[in-house]
Amino acid sequence: MKKIVKVMVITILSILAILLSIPLIIPGKIDQEVTRIINAQIDGEIKFENSNISFFTQFPSLTINLNGVSLKGSAPFRQQELLLAKRLSFGLNIPSLWSKQIRIDEIYADHAKVNVMVDEKGNANYNIYKPTGNTAASDSTSSGTALKIEAIYLLNSEISYKDESIPFELKAQNLNYQGKGDFSKDIFDLKSQLTADHIDIYYNHVPYLLHKKLNAKLLTKINTNSLELQFNENNLIINSLPISFIGKFAFLKDGYDLNFKTRAKETDLANIFSALPPAMAEQFSRTKITGYAEISASLTGQYIAATQQMPSATFNLKIRDGYIENPKVPVPVTKLSLNLQTRLPDLNMDRLFIDMDSLYFNMGKDYVAAVFKLDGLKEPVLKTDTRTDIDLEKWSKAFNIEGLDLKGRLVMNLKADGKFSKKVVRSGIRKVDTVWSTVPKFSLSSRFSNGYLKFTALPAAIEKISFNITGKNTDGLYQNTMLCVNDLTLEALSSYIKGDFQIKTRPDLPLQINLKALLNLSDIAKVYPLTDLELQGTLNLDLSSTGPYNHAKKLFPKTRATLKMDNGSIKTTNFPEALTSIQIDAQLSNTDGTFRNSKLIIKPISFLMAGQPFMLKAAVSDFENIRYDLSSKGNIDLGKIYQFFAIKGYQVRGNIFTNVHFKGLQSDAAAGRFTRLSNTGTIRIKQLNLQSDLFPKEFRISRGDFSFTNEQMKFDEFKAVYGSSDFNLNGYLENVMSYVLNEKSSLKGIFTLKSKKINADEFMVYADQNPVKPSSGSNGVILIPENLNIQFKASAGQVVYSGLKIQNATGTMELNNGALTLKDTGFDLIDVMVKMDATYRSTSLKSADFNFHLSAQDFDIAKAYREIKLFREMATSASSVKGIVGLDYQLSGRLNGDMFPVLPSIKGEGVLTLKKVSLMGFKMINAVSKETKRDSLKNPNLKDVQIKSRIDRNIMTIERTKMRIAGFRPRFEGQISLDGHLNISGRLGLPPFGLFGIPLSITGTQENPVIRLKRNKDGKLEETNDDN
Repeated sequence: MKKIVKVMVITILSILAILLSIPLIIPGKIDQEVTRIINAQIDGEIKFENSNISFFTQFPSLTINLNGVSLKGSAPFRQQELLLAKRLSFGLNIPSLWSKQIRIDEIYADHAKVNVMVDEKGNANYNIYKPTGNTAASDSTSSGTALKIEAIYLLNSEISYKDESIPFELKAQNLNYQGKGDFSKDIFDLKSQLTADHIDIYYNHVPYLLHKKLNAKLLTKINTNSLELQFNENNLIINSLPISFIGKFAFLKDGYDLNFKTRAKETDLANIFSALPPAMAEQFSRTKITGYAEISASLTGQYIAATQQMPSATFNLKIRDGYIENPKVPVPVTKLSLNLQTRLPDLNMDRLFIDMDSLYFNMGKDYVAAVFKLDGLKEPVLKTDTRTDIDLEKWSKAFNIEGLDLKGRLVMNLKADGKFSKKVVRSGIRKVDTVWSTVPKFSLSSRFSNGYLKFTALPAAIEKISFNITGKNTDGLYQNTMLCVNDLTLEALSSYIKGDFQIKTRPDLPLQINLKALLNLSDIAKVYPLTDLELQGTLNLDLSSTGPYNHAKKLFPKTRATLKMDNGSIKTTNFPEALTSIQIDAQLSNTDGTFRNSKLIIKPISFLMAGQPFMLKAAVSDFENIRYDLSSKGNIDLGKIYQFFAIKGYQVRGNIFTNVHFKGLQSDAAAGRFTRLSNTGTIRIKQLNLQSDLFPKEFRISRGDFSFTNEQMKFDEFKAVYGSSDFNLNGYLENVMSYVLNEKSSLKGIFTLKSKKINADEFMVYADQNPVKPSSGSNGVILIPENLNIQFKASAGQVVYSGLKIQNATGTMELNNGALTLKDTGFDLIDVMVKMDATYRSTSLKSADFNFHLSAQDFDIAKAYREIKLFREMATSASSVKGIVGLDYQLSGRLNGDMFPVLPSIKGEGVLTLKKVSLMGFKMINAVSKETKRDSLKNPNLKDVQIKSRIDRNIMTIERTKMRIAGFRPRFEGQISLDGHLNISGRLGLPPFGLFGIPLSITGTQENPVIRLKRNKDGKLEETNDDN
């Protein structure tokens, strides 16, 4: 026996000696060689603290161990770690140590942290492998060391995968993974076993799995050439929920190709509850749950970030014979059944589809029965039939609703079928409103009694809640909707809301409201979580209103209303200072349902904003003929106001200082009885941005000082910028109060306007960056309001219009009844003084009429052709003309939506004087020279020639015109269409006196004239009528 023991001890010691000696007798630089192989194949560098070779690190494998390993990711994540590991080990094939090629067939990562990241553009940090066209070269080196991986192990590791382009996030902690397969092959099967103590999955920043345990066996076919993964046989256990899935995952050039299908078939209902987040799962740990459930889900399609192409998802859940018994509730949930199907095409929430064709459960005699279908979210199609009679306290306890103490009985019957749809309504010139046009047909009756609501984290409860709600819509038209709330009661601490109301969405908006409320605003935070708002003060409301509201018919509900607020304070997290000392005392009354007997009294509204006071008092009566008495004093910093209320989409800055008192009667203001008015005070504006419905860009008012004296509002100083235009105004407005109170009243005024530059193109209706464009795609004409009667004596250093730059413009501009008139206007255009009178009137959003008289002397044609785009487009043949001309012309016509003349609409007449002109290369004259074989006619010089013409229906008719060219005495007359066609008759008078001549006709186009030495018998050019 002693001999046997002795042999065994010697044998064990020999094995240990061999295990200890092999790392010493094998080549000493194997660890360096492995490191060199890795660095040769990655775009980057693997770093480690030290290395060793041992049997005992991953016994019984002989491994090269790199300790304290770090590896950074690829661009744009080169400064962030892709891999951190306590130890990274490479298993050596022991027999190969004495062969010509040493093989590495296993990789171990111990206590590793793998951090995979993808940015919003789809750039990933794992693209670290250097491209190679030779597989063999990538698997071996000249030193005789080969990578032939057959197994990968992750031990006690963490994985983080965050893809911002989807967005998707996965976190796994205490992960153990074993994967086996022949990684040296292009296509191989990978058998995997995986366990994790903690799995989190987020999609679009919403958690779908939190703190879950995972146990999985996977069989995956991997194609390294196409980068495709096929999941053929995969069984997972999430906590106690068994799930199987199959699918495919392939890398594309710009994204991924996905096809995943998962299913948990005929599992116990309790297993589903075990997969809930730990906090919820713990709540159900003492709850008896039985029944059967089936879950299926899929994710199929391509994800390509560049084109925002997304896969589609489905989720289906069936429950039958469900039973939930909570020891806190004397009555269990029985007969629980659910059949739910959902689809999310292209992961687009606007296309969400939900089909819940049955939801049912009992709690004793209580029940919930519902059918619910939803198609889309933007304009959803809805169908539901929901009936319930349930004690909410029992329900909330049975389903372990945490954080909320809920009581009361809810009885509801809701049927709905139809579509929510919208339509666009234009209100004003530029403003577009989107309103509901249809709603589902529905009938609703709901009663809630003995209600109680308390958030467990808050000190107080809403102690009494009750209401009765009825509603209906019988035809699906929004305007035929009725909603009625009766016996409304909410009581919390010392605050309450009581009353009832009925609203019908008919055009005359009939109301029936009776509400009383006393709110201690500080109580709200004690019963409801307010995270971004602090309220103080008391609010008292007493409102009774019955009847229709119709502005056109001058109907107003019979109303008795008071609103008071004392010692109010509002503080938000958006601004460090509170709105304090808020006082409101307002009354609204109407005794007979008409505008005439309506009265609003505000005495006052006042507050402090950042230590600056503001106060408004008002007494307004007779809404048909408004009698007003208004006063305001204080300072409003609009930038702080917008910041305080965190109004999105606006960047508003500016201050308004007011000290005004307005008193009078609307009819007196409209009739010009200004002595009966008492309007006094001043308003000062500094650095204010102002958006108007009439214009596409913001006015930026740097300074505005206004004073009021009865009928006038004086502009003592007004400086503003609009786009690239600047304005400096002095003058006054009249009839201001009538204009404010009545949209049909005219605003009158006289101003002196000075500007360095006015860019008229920026005033076009649709010229903003995000326009609501008409179908033609035009910019829209400049619109002149109908109710303005204002005169400007203007001077501008430069005016820009359709690329035309006018210098030193002066004149009088009048806006009156929707028309713009220019009188005694002069300006410099290409160094020529031009005089012009003009009228302009917009007739629609895309059309306007114009009429102008233009006079210009010593006009340089060549310079005009170079510098004036409009001249080039309308006088294409002028490219070959040089010299000085004079022009005196009267024109009228119509402009299209791009502010360009509609040629068939133009009418006019005038004289073009050729003072000294060279027709160098002028095709029509040169063609006459060629046809008559008179070279002296070619490239003629003309002097003191008057060409009289008239324009109508796209045709310019030229009166008989005589001229002299090198002894010849040609004359011509005829027609030229504005699109370039010719129909001209002429005679070439021969020297010396032109008594004898050659008849000729010119047809064709200005670019290709056709000359015949005979009389023109072709008739007139075809006229074009203006279709408008």
